[in-house]
Amino acid sequence: MAVTASVKGNLTLSDNLTGSTTFSKILNSAYAGDLSSFAQSFPVSSSGTTVAVPNSGSGNTQFVYIKNLASTSGQNVSVTWTPAGASLETVLTLSPGSIIIFSESDATNGISALTLTATGTTTSGTTVEFLLVG
Repeated sequence: MAVTASVKGNLTLSDNLTGSTTFSKILNSAYAGDLSSFAQSFPVSSSGTTVAVPNSGSGNTQFVYIKNLASTSGQNVSVTWTPAGASLETVLTLSPGSIIIFSESDATNGISALTLTATGTTTSGTTVEFLLVG
């Protein structure tokens, strides 16, 4: 494997009224793949922007991180992908500042195609950052 993507940190749910922590997990997950693709400021159009996914010809992309970099309310990004062996699906819409992280440990699963579409009241200038590993 040529590249490794990892997620490290804490996931905690706290009740601000009582001060109690009801859920706490230490995240330490890594995925090793053959290929990667990333961008720190990738423009997304309102007609849809196809993102080349690593391993789409010989396998699937198993690690996906996408963040909507917009700071203006209404600059949303619709995430659409094709899961392995399935049809195109709209996964969700990311509001400004929102992220999605997907990690699949089985190489037969993952995604084979990805499209990002600027949606909402303001689409001009919408950008994302992403990291894909397959």
